[in-house]
Amino acid sequence: MEQLSFNGNLAYQQQIAARVAEQAQPVRVQPLPAPVLVGNVTEIILPQGQVENFQLLLPMLTQLNQEKRWLAWIDPPQELVSKWQKMHGIIAGELLVLRSSAEHPALKLAERALSVGTCHAVVLWTEKLNKACFEALQAASAAGNSHGVVLRQR
Repeated sequence: MEQLSFNGNLAYQQQIAARVAEQAQPVRVQPLPAPVLVGNVTEIILPQGQVENFQLLLPMLTQLNQEKRWLAWIDPPQELVSKWQKMHGIIAGELLVLRSSAEHPALKLAERALSVGTCHAVVLWTEKLNKACFEALQAASAAGNSHGVVLRQR
């Protein structure tokens, strides 16, 4: 008798399993979304004539110069470069000063410096940026895991 009840119970379990299998939907595995890289670009708007304000820029530039990658300056005022080198004795291997030209516009230099990953920070002195240019800098910053700082006058 026990055997019959065991077989009956087993048959009932098999029927349930068959029904569940019929009703089951195939499992669709969704690929994980690619991680979203976020750039780190800050725009600082300075009053007219203050674009080389050493007292304002000194703490920020000192902080940016802490990593072991390059600190790139694109089109900085010459007076600022001279003061910075005299006061802080920057080693040539830590500071990269780039000057734009018709062949190499400042924005393209900044994008390249941000995206390659050899600069921990890129400081760009420029005119007003449109949204597309700012987004291009953001994307380059994300690609190179670099910080971007845009300094401009009102």
